[in-house]
Amino acid sequence: MERIVLGYDGSAAAVAALKWTAERRGRSRAKVDVVNVISPMTRDRSLGIEQLADAETYLRERAPGMPVELHRLEGAMPDTLGGFARGVDLIVVGIDPGHLIRAAFAGLVPLELAMESTVPVCMVPAGWVETGGPVTVGVANDASSDSAVAFAARQARLMSTSVRLAHAWLMPTPAHYGSTALALAPDHELERHRVVLDDAMENLIEGHPSLAVDGELVRDSRAAALLKFAKTSSMLVIGTHHHGPLTGALLGSVAQEVLWRADCPVCVVPSDSRRAVLQ
Repeated sequence: MERIVLGYDGSAAAVAALKWTAERRGRSRAKVDVVNVISPMTRDRSLGIEQLADAETYLRERAPGMPVELHRLEGAMPDTLGGFARGVDLIVVGIDPGHLIRAAFAGLVPLELAMESTVPVCMVPAGWVETGGPVTVGVANDASSDSAVAFAARQARLMSTSVRLAHAWLMPTPAHYGSTALALAPDHELERHRVVLDDAMENLIEGHPSLAVDGELVRDSRAAALLKFAKTSSMLVIGTHHHGPLTGALLGSVAQEVLWRADCPVCVVPSDSRRAVLQ
């Protein structure tokens, strides 16, 4: 049975995450651990208990008989939630994009959680509404998106929808040797990136022959390529291998830009996350 950890504090964003989890759980057998993290300085502890009870009632009404456990933890976010969720299949938290500057601050906690987690983290925006659109996943030039593609395929099957593979590309900066600048022809670069996308589509179709798969080659940044399809997607999926500070910073910049503007859930999937992509 799949195990999902839901971070819940009663906010509008948390309610959206709760609804998404209930919808997700209604399509597969899953145990949900609802976690309320409070600061050691918090004096009024009763509110957290009420919030957990409300979440439990909501989940049990929509999936009777499926296990739900409540947890109230003391500590700092996101370390406390991330520590509790080690080894689970999926972490779900809410985000409240709102105003750009407010989003930059509010998005730091879930984004930090996603950057450091060894399991997939799905961030659901406040006001989320299911669209029934495809699951859109970014395809990288390397293996860092392999687990993300597998994760996207599983989500698409659960939601009875398709997978959209999006691969972004840009012309590289010309290399200078002495007074000569060497630049690749656009057609050559386009074909090179088309091969990356075609290979990803072929591998996915081979592993999931009954799944509908589309491919989109976008000449733009990675964030822009994903955002192009945000309004018509059930979710956006980003893969990472978490190797080195530069990779983390790059993923962070992509994820932050997407989180600020996407109306659908955004899931970050580390390449070493195997449990969440099992059949």
